[in-house]
Amino acid sequence: MASRVPFASTGSRQLPNSSAAFSVAALLLALLVVISGCIREEDITLEQRAHQLSGELMCPVCDAQTIDGSSAQIAIDMRMKVRELLNEGNTNAEVKDYFVFRYGEDILAAPEGSGFNLLAWIVPVVIVFGGIGIALVTIRNMRRSRVQLQPVTERQQADLSGYLAQVDRDMGVSGEAVASEIKAIQDQADEAKS
Repeated sequence: MASRVPFASTGSRQLPNSSAAFSVAALLLALLVVISGCIREEDITLEQRAHQLSGELMCPVCDAQTIDGSSAQIAIDMRMKVRELLNEGNTNAEVKDYFVFRYGEDILAAPEGSGFNLLAWIVPVVIVFGGIGIALVTIRNMRRSRVQLQPVTERQQADLSGYLAQVDRDMGVSGEAVASEIKAIQDQADEAKS
């Protein structure tokens, strides 16, 4: 049978060297950025670029669908126009600008990271880190305020009995009356069973 040792009783655990863990995380993040920056527009085929751009442009007549996932005639025409513009030698940015000029900023699936649209990029990050921070603070406070349940002492029991007797007197209920009511309820339950 597996041991069931509560986490709290095992003591606090810390990383051996927090600066080393931070350095490794920063290195992995930098590596991810470098690798994602290595894929250039020229490294992928025109078909892959067309598919990528079709996933970044919204269908103007469909609700929350890109032109890649829509079967509306305008989405089909827009996909053909994307391929046509790419065959002419336009870059991805120029193709996006073409559609933004004709349909407005709403045609883009992801808002540009500037101006008021910057909030759409920043707010989710703030919410995630805020939630993580709140969770960590809550866990830390819970660990600090470990309240252990102590058994009720005889003195506390006597105080409680005195309090309950006072409540009974204030309500006009005697101990004998309560006992007889309990007995009557038990008798009714026994009769109902048989």
